[in-house]
Amino acid sequence: MKNSTTSFLLIIVFLSLLVHQSCQRTPRPYTVYENREVTLSYLVKDNKIYYERTMGAALLGVNPKMKVSCTVTNTSDYSGIFKLKATLMSQGNSLDFEKEQFIASGATALISEEKEINPYTFEANVSASWNIEAPTKTLIVPITKYK
Repeated sequence: MKNSTTSFLLIIVFLSLLVHQSCQRTPRPYTVYENREVTLSYLVKDNKIYYERTMGAALLGVNPKMKVSCTVTNTSDYSGIFKLKATLMSQGNSLDFEKEQFIASGATALISEEKEINPYTFEANVSASWNIEAPTKTLIVPITKYK
């Protein structure tokens, strides 16, 4: 009796597994389109900005100027407006710069800005902090999902 009960239970388990496998469906792929935010990639030449002080002409009433600049290459597949933000510091003074530049995909552009300064500032020990803000684009991308 014990042998037939064991055989019966094994048959039930085997049939249950077969039924369970046949009921499971193979996942079917389908495509949906979703918005994705992508930040454009870029390179900065020499990975730094340049700054310079140009002399003024005090007798003519022309103040000296400070100029910041950097060369940016848009390495992404999309065009956009890149922003240079920089702060120059010297002798307890600081000067903020913010300049936007449209750069086409694959193109290189010089981003620069110049500001007048007091004739007695930014003469020594100038330091700079800076960054480039790359634009973001909303792209519609296909995503494969499964049912």
